[in-house]
This record gives sequence, C-alpha cells and structure tokens, in this order.
Amino acid sequence: MRTKLFHVVAVAVTVAIGLMFTGPATAAGTTSDLPAPTQTVPVSGVGTGDPSSAHPPTLIGVRVGRHVAYDRTVFDFTGGTPDYVVRYAALITEGQGQPVPLPGNADLLVRFQGAFTYDINTGASTIDLGQVLDPRYPSLRQVRFGGAFEGYVSAGLGLRDRVGFRVFTLTAPDRVVVDVAH
Repeated sequence: MRTKLFHVVAVAVTVAIGLMFTGPATAAGTTSDLPAPTQTVPVSGVGTGDPSSAHPPTLIGVRVGRHVAYDRTVFDFTGGTPDYVVRYAALITEGQGQPVPLPGNADLLVRFQGAFTYDINTGASTIDLGQVLDPRYPSLRQVRFGGAFEGYVSAGLGLRDRVGFRVFTLTAPDRVVVDVAH
C-alpha cells in the first residue's frame, strides 16, 4: 500500500513539473506560448517550395488567433512556403499600386514571392483575396489582401500601434506565421 501511494505521488509530481515547463495547450496546438516579439526591422525568408514545380507554393487560407502576449496570423500553403518579406509599410494593390486602407495606427505588410492563389492545373481559385478578417484583438485589428500579380501576393495587418513582430515557417502543413506583440 505504501509503495503504491509513493508511486501515485511520484507520478503526480512528475506531471505537475512537466506542466510547469510546457504550460497548457493553446488553440494553435502548441504546448507553450512564446514570449512577445520585440523586433520591428524588416524580416525576409526563403521559402521551402519551388514556384516552377508541378506543385508550387499555393495560398489556401489565412486565420488569426490571440495568445497571451501576442496576436497571430497564419497563412496556410500547399506545395511548400514561398519567399517572403514582412515590414512596416502601407498595403497597396498588386499590379495597380492603389493604397488599401487598414484600421489602426500602423500597417504591417506581408508580401510573398513565388506564390499562387489558384490551382495551376485547373485555374480554380484557392483563396478569396477579397476576404477581410476583423478580429479586433489587442494589437491585430484587421487582415486584408492587396491581391496577387505575377507570383506576388500581398496582405496587410492593421495594427493598433507599431509593435514588435516575428515571422517563422512551419511544415506539415506548410505555413507562414506572423506574430505581433500586445
């Protein structure tokens, strides 16, 4: 009996210590939240996909989520991720150069190169570039697209203020993630 009680207590302590280091699961499916991002300089990255392949990076969705210290925007792709640049700048329409207004005091521009918004085999659209997401989170006020033209796709994040941000990619499924600090 005493050995069994010791075993139960040992398991409970092990689980409690594990939870202290991993934290609770979040809506994004991770085991812990990251700290708030702090950098404000432009970020660029090389994608994992090949725009000239039979299955190039194709944008299929965008979604947002709120975390403890930051707001997140996720761009979902198939065929790998495209090259990207994320920086503080106004959103303009691709191929036309018209300004696209965003709510808030700062605009974070997300621009993909070598990305498609349609199935190259059928021509069918894979995402509605006219959609507007209005989460009204602490920092992230809106996500809107500037369109697609000759392999470039742009989106703007309307932010409450100019805050720190980070960008990274994930695989299985392919995603480009943009976090903005609260």
